[in-house]
Order: sequence, then structure tokens, then C-alpha cells
Amino acid sequence: MNISDTLIIGGGPAGLYASFYAGLRGMSVQIIEHHSELGGKLNIYPEKIIWDIGGIPPQPAEDIKQQMITQARTFHPEIHVSTTCESVIRHEDHFETVTDRGSFYSRTLIIASGRGIFTPVRLEVEGAETYELTNLHYTVKRLNRFKDRNVLISGAGNTAVDWADALSEVAASVTMVYRSEEMKGHEAMIAALHGKDNIQMCAQCEIDTLYPNAAGDAIASVRLTNGLSLDVDDVLVSHGYESNCEFLNALDGDFEYNEHQMIETHDVADTPVPGIYACGDQIIYDGKVRLIAGCFTEAAQAANHAKTFLQSDAPEEGMVSSHNDIFKEKNRALIRKMH
Repeated sequence: MNISDTLIIGGGPAGLYASFYAGLRGMSVQIIEHHSELGGKLNIYPEKIIWDIGGIPPQPAEDIKQQMITQARTFHPEIHVSTTCESVIRHEDHFETVTDRGSFYSRTLIIASGRGIFTPVRLEVEGAETYELTNLHYTVKRLNRFKDRNVLISGAGNTAVDWADALSEVAASVTMVYRSEEMKGHEAMIAALHGKDNIQMCAQCEIDTLYPNAAGDAIASVRLTNGLSLDVDDVLVSHGYESNCEFLNALDGDFEYNEHQMIETHDVADTPVPGIYACGDQIIYDGKVRLIAGCFTEAAQAANHAKTFLQSDAPEEGMVSSHNDIFKEKNRALIRKMH
């Protein structure tokens, strides 16, 4: 039975940095991730430019993801994708994490599950599922997919506003349809949309009917609840995401959750169960910074707690990289590559 020092549930930004930092602290690491690839929510918007990570130049989420994965692999963790956590069993001296691919064993556990398995809220219009393989979309993977096309976006939150702004640069036209009187995205982004000639707004209505093309395999036009009919090349649906984090319900301990099933932690990463720590979007505490950058400190705290749980006389935090002998040979290799 392979028992690692820590097992990380979730392979998004928090879990990836926890892997790096736990390895830095000399711990053996296993990662399990429900989806088929690492990166968490960064996979939802791969071409979106990320600006708010300190010291990192603005770049697409896909590039940020790849850099995080490379960093996470520094100390050779054991990584299992397409693996769904079902429950956690606490034994006398270790934890057993039960998944749909068998059990994994660890002395500590770091929960970085990002509020669970995210699936988009589907469009509740008759026959909508018929077009999911052609021109009904729930995410934007590549902007050029929509080049010179007439796109209808259903939704008015931050994601829909971001999509409209980005697509306006490549699409022939963008029409936003939403039930509310006002859009719900950030004010500056909404203001930017109103200044673009190829973006139209249809407030206080929603999609009523989807009409197929002659072949019956794609949407040709849409009728709205206000009676307006629009010819479209693509329909994008941004009605939010449903999250499923069922294994939390099976956790043994006095865990407290907010209304979004986020664990209410103390001292950033501490949970009520010794040996179980948490970080990233799965946790909430006073003063939490809701940025990718914020999860890095949380992940390091979780790894530090795990280290001192395993070794009571260990330093409370890892040594900075500029003073850490573990990086000496890696630094030499990088310097040789630069010169």
C-alpha cells in the first residue's frame, strides 16, 4: 500500500501550487483530478488574458495553466486525472481517499476542489441538446472559431460580458439576450460594450425557440420571447455553472460550510480535522482575496500545516528559493540555458 505524505484533491491553480510547495518541503505528493486535464477553471476560458498575478506579464489562461502544471511537476508528484473523489475515510494513522478508480492513501489531505465539479447550466429550450455538437456552445475555447460569424449570447453575467467583449473583435456581430433589465457584469466592462458598433443588447427577454437549418443539425435562427427572430451562426449560453462536491457531505468532522458549500476555515487553511487542510475556491474565511494570486498563499499555508502535522519539529514555513539548496542544481541548469 503506497501511502504518500499528502494527497491533494483538485488539480486547479490552488492544487497545483500546493503540489509544488509540498514537494519543496520534502513531502511525497499525490494529486487526483476529476477532469481529464489539470488546470481547473482556467480550462473554461483558455484565451482570456490574465492580468492580476503579481509579477507575471498578462498572458492567456492556457499559457498560465501550462506554467502552473510545469511548476507543480517540479518534485515529481503522482498525478491521476479522470479520477473522482467519492469519500474520505479517516484511519488511525492515515486517510483513505475513495475514488471511482480505487482508493488512495495519505498521511495528510489537502482539499483544493474548487467548489466541486463544475458543469454549465444547460439551455432549457426544446431540442437544444441536438445542437451541442455543432453551433450551440457553453464555453469559448478558441475565439477564431467565431471569426466573421453572427453570434447570439444568452446571459448577462461577467462571463457573458467577457465573451461579448472578446468576440466583438473577431465576430461579424454579437447579440446579447438576457432576462434582467440590466447586465450584471463589472461596470467598466459593460461600459466598454456599449461603445462597440457590432454589439446589440436585447434586455428583458430570452430564447424561446431554436429553428434548425435544412439539414437539421445546426441552429439557423432563434425566436426570442419578445417576438423578435434572429438569424444566427452560433449560440453561446452563459447561465452559470452547477457545482457538485458530494464527497464533502461524507467528510467525518465538524466542518462548517457557507451557502456555496465552501469550507469555513480558520488560520487560512485549517479545518476541524487534524491532518486535513484546504485552499483555493473551496474555502472561505475573513479577509479572503478572491483572485488566482490569493490561492497561492492558501496553498502554501495548507502545505506548511501538513508538514508540521507530519513532523512537529519542522519549521513552520518553507525556505525561500534564493536560500534553498534544493534549487542549486536547477539554478545552474537555468543559468547555463540563459547564457
